[in-house]
Amino acid sequence: MKEIIKSVGRTPLRVGYPETKEELDAMFRLRTEVYTKHGYIRAGQDDKDKYDLDNKCVYFIAKIDEKLVGTVRVVIDDPLPTELYFDFEEPEEMARIPRNKHGEISRLIGVEKGMDHLVSLGLIKAIIEWAKENDFPGGYSFVQSYLVEILTSIRFPIHIIEPCALKNIEGPLYDYVSKSEGEELQLIYYLRDESAEFMEKMEL
Repeated sequence: MKEIIKSVGRTPLRVGYPETKEELDAMFRLRTEVYTKHGYIRAGQDDKDKYDLDNKCVYFIAKIDEKLVGTVRVVIDDPLPTELYFDFEEPEEMARIPRNKHGEISRLIGVEKGMDHLVSLGLIKAIIEWAKENDFPGGYSFVQSYLVEILTSIRFPIHIIEPCALKNIEGPLYDYVSKSEGEELQLIYYLRDESAEFMEKMEL
């Protein structure tokens, strides 16, 4: 792993880019295992989608010692998945960002017992560092409402996009999206500099 963050808070959690085929394979296995367990994809199904297969993602993984405990990706494409899956009016702040500098956070997973939220924050911090280096000022994500509640409870600066309507969806996460019927999923956007300021205040 090519490290971006050598520790998160006072923990030995390290975050960076997967460098080897073994690390990538382990990352995809973890994604599939977690999404199958939660019923987001069907047993025996691979969670890879066209963005993975077309190399339109930047991947991040989290480790404690050599144990893989989390992963996330940023999709870079035009249009982004959110724009295919939802009808919504583009927020003014996002409209000011060039389209080739929009990213989308997805497949955010943390599996270390008692540290899931810290793993997630560590992965988000790594994305912020990547976004600074590559000049990506903001992006989208669609997440379940419970995660929005967690993020807002700690005052993480996310912006909920309302109204939005769910379109038809195809691909590995059909069950994840369609079963929610637009009620449990929320579309959000985030701004890099706001997120970076939050992380500094949290001393992460």
